[in-house]
Amino acid sequence: MIRETDSRFSFLSYNALSLLVYRPWWEEGIVHGMTLSDRSFGGEALYLEAKELCRAVGADLLVALKQTHGDRVFDARVEVVGREISNDQGSCVQVGQCDAILIPHKKNLSAKVLVYGVTTADCVPVVIRGEEEWALVHAGWRGLANGIIKKVASTFGVIREVAIFPCAGGERYEVGKEVLEAIGASASYKNAVNGKFLLNTAETARNQLVEFVAGDRVAVSGICTISDRRFHSHRRDGLVAGRSLTFWTPTKR
Repeated sequence: MIRETDSRFSFLSYNALSLLVYRPWWEEGIVHGMTLSDRSFGGEALYLEAKELCRAVGADLLVALKQTHGDRVFDARVEVVGREISNDQGSCVQVGQCDAILIPHKKNLSAKVLVYGVTTADCVPVVIRGEEEWALVHAGWRGLANGIIKKVASTFGVIREVAIFPCAGGERYEVGKEVLEAIGASASYKNAVNGKFLLNTAETARNQLVEFVAGDRVAVSGICTISDRRFHSHRRDGLVAGRSLTFWTPTKR
């Protein structure tokens, strides 16, 4: 199933940041979003851009992940994590060897104001809102196959809403049969003309969420990062591709 762009997602500028946001959350005053291709949070640029991000959103420190395309989850609610973060003196700290982070809804165990983020350039950035916590998930096809989304969703008592931000779309993301077999029944795809398949990664992520939350509470942007040059794309640009950051912070506008 190929979805059109969801009108609940909006482009805007916020304190010199160009962002795509989920409009219902933004109107609540929730500071979050996905950065565009005018900035890159990849490699060494992560630390430079973290300063600008923190300045724009009123945070002290960006908590990013050392992403591995696996299924490990970093729990920012754990006490030792709070101590680790509070001892960092820079504008960014990378934690774990993981692809998702669980975040307390209001308080963290650090005296600092934190902003949390995952980086992507075609992979699926997922933001999950619960009653007592949030989660950010980075899921490429390997993450979809490894069950990272289901693993995170299963930790929530109640999921209020999910926003799936731009990623490789079902008209452009070509994969082989082995990828579909690795992902399994949740894979959303159609046949390509060359014997391969076009995988819709956002719809695949949505399929993996529906056993935990009603489908109408999962918002999918419908934007393909390969086709839309406002976003970074590894499939389109190769090794020179930058990285977008999808982030959330407990600060309010």
